[in-house]
Amino acid sequence: MFAVNPARRVLALGAALVTTGVLSLALAPSPAMAGTVTLQATVDCLNYNSFGDTRDWYPISPSVGASPYGGGGAVPYSSMVAVPATHSWQFAQTLPSGTTSVSVSARCSEGHSYDLTGSTAGVSIPAGTTTVTATWACTTAPVYPGPWMTNCSVQSVSYS
Repeated sequence: MFAVNPARRVLALGAALVTTGVLSLALAPSPAMAGTVTLQATVDCLNYNSFGDTRDWYPISPSVGASPYGGGGAVPYSSMVAVPATHSWQFAQTLPSGTTSVSVSARCSEGHSYDLTGSTAGVSIPAGTTTVTATWACTTAPVYPGPWMTNCSVQSVSYS
């Protein structure tokens, strides 16, 4: 009788260890989740409010938002390439590991010091994606009684 009880304990301990091992393998992050994603973006102002200032031909202060972990932020002008034919900026940025969506915002008006950045459209990033190539188009319009607001939307997106 005493020999059966320790045997049951050993079997129960073995089962617990096997269960723990299986759970740790099942819950481990997959290699696809661990990799970073490169964003190749184009941001374009479809219209602009220059008040005679041609700097507004190109989007002002482009910024990247990455979710759920944050990241991105303001895009340095030194890392952007101007596309004169369309008055747009192109840039590449590495997103934090685990990023599931990304958005880009900008302003297309600096007629007043208080012009606003409005809505931005996000792009979902499917699992296993290493590169997101997307184009955002921004438009600006007056908001009564004074400032102008720029809203951006996604025009195209592809994944690889």
